Amino acid sequence: MPAIKARKQANGSTRYTAVVRIRRGTTVLHQESRTFTHRTAALSWAKHREVALENPAELTRLRLSTPTLAELIRWYIDTFETILDRSRLEIRQERQGAACEPRDRSAGANRLW
Repeated sequence: MPAIKARKQANGSTRYTAVVRIRRGTTVLHQESRTFTHRTAALSWAKHREVALENPAELTRLRLSTPTLAELIRWYIDTFETILDRSRLEIRQERQGAACEPRDRSAGANRLW
């Protein structure tokens, strides 16, 4: 059975949040929520989602398609670490290249204005 929570907005209107939970014993296997302006729309969506989630294949698909926080962190490190390393290497090469080039010692060469 879906849970419908009513909440008053600052402007006085009421919003309804439908919460669908699939449990096996005391553990929650899946949870979804969505907010609507009408209670009937919230109830309709919740019932539709419960029927769709009764299929074990749908639950498995949802659990496999949602990455965990650890997976997201690993993806971020793998993706952007190489970009950061490449940038650091380019900066080092630029610094070393600037140190090796002879400076222009003529009058006014070092002025900023």
